[in-house]
Amino acid sequence: MRSRAMLAIGLGGALGGAVNAWLCYAGLPVPVKENPTFTWQVIPAGAIHGGVLAVVALGLGTLLSKRTLGLRLLAALPVAWAAGYLSWIPLGHVVFEWPWSKSLTWPLNDGWGSTLLDPLRYFGFVTLLYFAAVAFWLARGSRPVAHAALAVISGCLGSLWWWIDVQPWYFSVLHGAIWGGLVGLGAWVSHRNCMHLG
Repeated sequence: MRSRAMLAIGLGGALGGAVNAWLCYAGLPVPVKENPTFTWQVIPAGAIHGGVLAVVALGLGTLLSKRTLGLRLLAALPVAWAAGYLSWIPLGHVVFEWPWSKSLTWPLNDGWGSTLLDPLRYFGFVTLLYFAAVAFWLARGSRPVAHAALAVISGCLGSLWWWIDVQPWYFSVLHGAIWGGLVGLGAWVSHRNCMHLG
Protein backbone atom coordinates (compact mmCIF):
# COMPACT_ATOMS: atom_id res chain seq x y z
CA MET A 1 0.00 0.00 0.00
CA ARG A 2 1.29 3.43 -0.89
CA SER A 3 2.44 5.79 1.83
CA ARG A 4 -0.32 8.26 0.89
CA ALA A 5 -2.95 5.62 1.59
CA MET A 6 -1.31 4.80 4.90
CA LEU A 7 -1.25 8.50 5.82
CA ALA A 8 -4.87 9.09 4.78
CA ILE A 9 -6.20 6.05 6.65
CA GLY A 10 -4.00 6.81 9.68
CA LEU A 11 -5.32 10.38 9.75
CA GLY A 12 -8.87 9.03 9.49
CA GLY A 13 -8.23 6.78 12.47
CA ALA A 14 -6.67 9.66 14.41
CA LEU A 15 -9.60 11.95 13.65
CA GLY A 16 -12.00 9.21 14.71
CA GLY A 17 -10.09 8.74 17.96
CA ALA A 18 -10.12 12.50 18.61
CA VAL A 19 -13.87 12.79 17.95
CA ASN A 20 -14.61 9.84 20.23
CA ALA A 21 -12.38 11.28 22.95
CA TRP A 22 -14.15 14.63 22.63
CA LEU A 23 -17.51 12.87 23.08
CA CYS A 24 -16.21 11.34 26.33
CA TYR A 25 -14.84 14.73 27.44
CA ALA A 26 -18.18 16.41 26.67
CA GLY A 27 -20.20 13.58 28.27
CA LEU A 28 -22.13 12.99 25.04
CA PRO A 29 -24.56 11.41 24.53
CA VAL A 30 -24.23 10.42 28.22
CA PRO A 31 -21.21 10.36 30.56
CA VAL A 32 -19.15 7.17 30.68
CA LYS A 33 -20.49 5.14 33.62
CA GLU A 34 -17.05 4.50 35.13
CA ASN A 35 -16.82 8.31 35.18
CA PRO A 36 -13.10 9.00 35.07
CA THR A 37 -12.15 12.66 35.00
CA PHE A 38 -11.72 13.68 31.40
CA THR A 39 -9.56 16.73 30.75
CA TRP A 40 -9.04 18.30 27.32
CA GLN A 41 -5.79 16.30 27.00
CA VAL A 42 -7.89 13.21 26.31
CA ILE A 43 -8.56 14.56 22.80
CA PRO A 44 -4.95 14.45 21.48
CA ALA A 45 -4.42 11.18 23.40
CA GLY A 46 -7.52 9.79 21.68
CA ALA A 47 -6.15 10.90 18.32
CA ILE A 48 -2.92 8.99 18.92
CA HIS A 49 -4.95 6.00 20.09
CA GLY A 50 -7.20 5.92 17.02
CA GLY A 51 -4.31 6.52 14.62
CA VAL A 52 -2.20 3.72 16.11
CA LEU A 53 -5.07 1.21 15.85
CA ALA A 54 -5.59 2.04 12.17
CA VAL A 55 -1.93 2.28 11.12
CA VAL A 56 -0.81 -0.93 12.84
CA ALA A 57 -3.71 -2.91 11.34
CA LEU A 58 -3.27 -1.41 7.89
CA GLY A 59 0.52 -1.41 7.78
CA LEU A 60 1.11 -4.91 9.08
CA GLY A 61 -1.97 -6.29 7.36
CA THR A 62 -0.70 -4.97 4.03
CA LEU A 63 2.84 -6.15 4.70
CA LEU A 64 1.68 -9.67 5.51
CA SER A 65 -1.10 -9.91 2.91
CA LYS A 66 1.12 -11.74 0.43
CA ARG A 67 2.54 -14.14 3.00
CA THR A 68 1.24 -17.62 3.72
CA LEU A 69 -2.10 -18.15 5.38
CA GLY A 70 -0.37 -19.70 8.40
CA LEU A 71 1.88 -16.67 8.94
CA ARG A 72 -1.03 -14.24 8.71
CA LEU A 73 -3.01 -16.28 11.24
CA LEU A 74 0.01 -16.59 13.52
CA ALA A 75 0.66 -12.83 13.39
CA ALA A 76 -2.93 -11.73 14.10
CA LEU A 77 -2.94 -11.92 17.92
CA PRO A 78 0.57 -10.45 18.46
CA VAL A 79 -0.31 -7.57 16.10
CA ALA A 80 -3.55 -6.92 18.01
CA TRP A 81 -1.79 -7.15 21.37
CA ALA A 82 0.91 -4.68 20.28
CA ALA A 83 -1.66 -2.21 18.92
CA GLY A 84 -3.78 -2.38 22.07
CA TYR A 85 -0.70 -1.92 24.24
CA LEU A 86 0.79 0.98 22.27
CA SER A 87 -2.47 2.81 21.67
CA TRP A 88 -3.45 2.78 25.35
CA ILE A 89 -0.22 4.37 26.62
CA PRO A 90 -1.31 8.01 26.07
CA LEU A 91 -4.88 7.35 27.26
CA GLY A 92 -3.73 5.60 30.43
CA HIS A 93 -1.43 8.53 31.17
CA VAL A 94 -4.14 11.15 30.61
CA VAL A 95 -7.38 9.47 31.72
CA PHE A 96 -6.08 7.58 34.75
CA GLU A 97 -3.24 10.02 35.47
CA TRP A 98 -0.71 7.21 35.51
CA PRO A 99 2.92 8.28 35.66
CA TRP A 100 4.84 7.51 32.46
CA SER A 101 6.55 4.55 34.14
CA LYS A 102 3.16 2.88 34.74
CA SER A 103 1.79 4.03 31.37
CA LEU A 104 4.65 2.29 29.58
CA THR A 105 4.32 -0.95 31.57
CA TRP A 106 0.54 -0.96 32.11
CA PRO A 107 -0.20 -4.55 31.00
CA LEU A 108 2.32 -5.90 33.52
CA ASN A 109 0.64 -4.48 36.61
CA ASP A 110 -1.96 -7.16 37.46
CA GLY A 111 -0.60 -10.63 36.72
CA TRP A 112 -0.29 -12.85 33.65
CA GLY A 113 -3.97 -12.93 32.79
CA SER A 114 -4.05 -9.16 32.53
CA THR A 115 -0.75 -9.09 30.68
CA LEU A 116 -2.11 -11.39 27.99
CA LEU A 117 -5.71 -10.17 27.74
CA ASP A 118 -5.86 -6.49 28.69
CA PRO A 119 -4.20 -5.11 25.53
CA LEU A 120 -6.76 -7.08 23.51
CA ARG A 121 -9.65 -5.78 25.62
CA TYR A 122 -8.25 -2.23 25.51
CA PHE A 123 -9.12 -2.00 21.80
CA GLY A 124 -6.59 -4.52 20.50
CA PHE A 125 -9.56 -6.49 19.19
CA VAL A 126 -10.36 -3.51 16.92
CA THR A 127 -6.95 -3.96 15.31
CA LEU A 128 -7.32 -7.75 15.24
CA LEU A 129 -10.48 -7.51 13.14
CA TYR A 130 -9.22 -4.74 10.86
CA PHE A 131 -5.85 -6.46 10.44
CA ALA A 132 -7.65 -9.65 9.39
CA ALA A 133 -9.79 -7.68 6.92
CA VAL A 134 -6.70 -6.04 5.40
CA ALA A 135 -4.44 -9.11 5.42
CA PHE A 136 -7.02 -11.47 3.96
CA TRP A 137 -8.90 -9.22 1.56
CA LEU A 138 -8.60 -5.42 1.53
CA ALA A 139 -4.89 -5.24 0.62
CA ARG A 140 -5.70 -6.84 -2.73
CA GLY A 141 -7.28 -3.65 -4.04
CA SER A 142 -10.78 -3.54 -2.58
CA ARG A 143 -13.01 -0.52 -2.99
CA PRO A 144 -13.09 2.20 -0.31
CA VAL A 145 -16.64 1.24 0.65
CA ALA A 146 -15.31 -2.18 1.69
CA HIS A 147 -12.64 -0.47 3.83
CA ALA A 148 -15.32 1.66 5.46
CA ALA A 149 -17.71 -1.24 6.09
CA LEU A 150 -15.04 -3.51 7.54
CA ALA A 151 -13.49 -0.71 9.60
CA VAL A 152 -16.91 0.10 11.09
CA ILE A 153 -17.52 -3.59 11.87
CA SER A 154 -14.02 -3.82 13.40
CA GLY A 155 -14.57 -0.69 15.48
CA CYS A 156 -17.99 -1.79 16.75
CA LEU A 157 -17.26 -5.44 17.49
CA GLY A 158 -13.64 -4.89 18.52
CA SER A 159 -14.57 -2.36 21.21
CA LEU A 160 -17.63 -4.20 22.54
CA TRP A 161 -15.78 -6.02 25.37
CA TRP A 162 -14.30 -2.73 26.58
CA TRP A 163 -17.62 -0.88 26.52
CA ILE A 164 -19.51 -3.74 28.18
CA ASP A 165 -17.06 -3.43 31.10
CA VAL A 166 -16.91 0.36 31.21
CA GLN A 167 -20.49 1.13 30.07
CA PRO A 168 -22.60 2.07 28.37
CA TRP A 169 -22.19 -0.88 26.00
CA TYR A 170 -23.76 0.93 23.05
CA PHE A 171 -20.78 3.29 22.89
CA SER A 172 -19.15 0.43 20.98
CA VAL A 173 -21.62 1.06 18.16
CA LEU A 174 -21.36 4.86 18.30
CA HIS A 175 -17.58 5.10 18.69
CA GLY A 176 -16.89 2.15 16.39
CA ALA A 177 -19.00 3.67 13.63
CA ILE A 178 -17.28 7.05 13.97
CA TRP A 179 -13.78 5.57 13.96
CA GLY A 180 -14.52 3.10 11.18
CA GLY A 181 -16.36 5.67 9.07
CA LEU A 182 -13.42 8.07 9.24
CA VAL A 183 -10.95 5.27 8.45
CA GLY A 184 -13.16 4.51 5.45
CA LEU A 185 -13.15 8.21 4.50
CA GLY A 186 -9.35 8.07 4.56
CA ALA A 187 -9.47 5.06 2.23
CA TRP A 188 -11.83 6.91 -0.10
CA VAL A 189 -9.62 10.04 -0.18
CA SER A 190 -6.57 7.89 -0.85
CA HIS A 191 -8.34 5.93 -3.60
CA ARG A 192 -9.60 9.15 -5.21
CA ASN A 193 -6.14 10.74 -5.18
CA CYS A 194 -4.56 7.61 -6.69
CA MET A 195 -7.19 7.59 -9.46
CA HIS A 196 -6.43 11.24 -10.26
CA LEU A 197 -2.72 10.58 -10.31
CA GLY A 198 -3.48 8.10 -13.05
